[in-house]
Amino acid sequence: MSNHLQSGHATRWAIWTAAFCGVALNLACVDVEPSEPGPKNPPDLQCSLPTSAIFDGGPGPDGIPALEYPELAGGPAAEFVVRADDRVLGLEINGAARAYPLRIMWWHELVNDTLGGEDVLVSYCPLTGSGLAFDPEVNGQIRNFGVSGLLYENNLMMFDRDTRSLWNQLLLGSQCGPERGAELTRLPIVETTWGAWRSLHPQTTIVTLNTGYSRDYDRYPYGTYDQPNNATTFFPSSPWDRSRPPKELVLGVHEGAASAAYPLEALASVGSAVALNDTVGGRPILVTYIGAHRTMRGFYRTVNGQEATFVVADSAGFVLRDAETGSLWDARGVAVAGPLQGAALEQLADAYTLFWFSWSVFHPSTRLPDL
Repeated sequence: MSNHLQSGHATRWAIWTAAFCGVALNLACVDVEPSEPGPKNPPDLQCSLPTSAIFDGGPGPDGIPALEYPELAGGPAAEFVVRADDRVLGLEINGAARAYPLRIMWWHELVNDTLGGEDVLVSYCPLTGSGLAFDPEVNGQIRNFGVSGLLYENNLMMFDRDTRSLWNQLLLGSQCGPERGAELTRLPIVETTWGAWRSLHPQTTIVTLNTGYSRDYDRYPYGTYDQPNNATTFFPSSPWDRSRPPKELVLGVHEGAASAAYPLEALASVGSAVALNDTVGGRPILVTYIGAHRTMRGFYRTVNGQEATFVVADSAGFVLRDAETGSLWDARGVAVAGPLQGAALEQLADAYTLFWFSWSVFHPSTRLPDL
């Protein structure tokens, strides 16, 4: 067994063991041993992926426990759940907004929830830095998902409790089991700071740290893994594009077979507030970057059937202006003044933040825009 693989497996196992015991890392506190790391054949499941590329991360199914309809805080009680500069995944459905702190998602990876009257699945893979949200309805049934403990290209593989099929987060569908070939519908999500999300959504709720589990939510459990220039992966990976730092955050966008990646540091080099007009897969899109809270978003830049072009009108308050009508737009993509007041840009569901190495593995022909 390679040292590379031994190290990754041991780390994942140590994290799970520490969480299970509710104390600092202490492998002596349980009587069980992790299964042998390495390629794992999902039992009795036919897969569209090569099973030699599916690795056992250590804890088995539900060893990393998904959250189920977690406790929420809203109004004044929400303000101090986490610090203003803590990272969250922000989700808005039917006018209802909710924040999912990354300090919770590091330890649980999945949240089965409801928001705005709809069932939602919120996912985060710490090994690829990827946060995505899905509609969990499959073939007319709402599915409940758990963490399988398996990984493909270092990325989370979920399982649904009804059929035990496996679903890779970044392949956006099921690759093993009865649901093989089915896809999950993506929902627009943004990674930002709690302070920024709450400012844009004053009525938001937030998942509290009272999860029912004993975890050290003040601690990032993967050490220096997420440092931009850290090329370590816990499990074997296909080769990635070396033109950007491996763990640099990018906004990955795909439209049909076309894809593009917008590196955070490249956007930051343009300015503290950026509005980038681009086209992916023949669709006009807008990528925004707000340096104050290191937030990237993607929108379709079509308004009332017409293509719009955006510039930054106010960097400090992040206000955009469209060249066609002179209307002013806020960070949510909503026109707040001018002829188009009240109009809203559609946020891209297939635009999400993750580590560059992972995006380039899953999208080897991706385009890096010339910024």
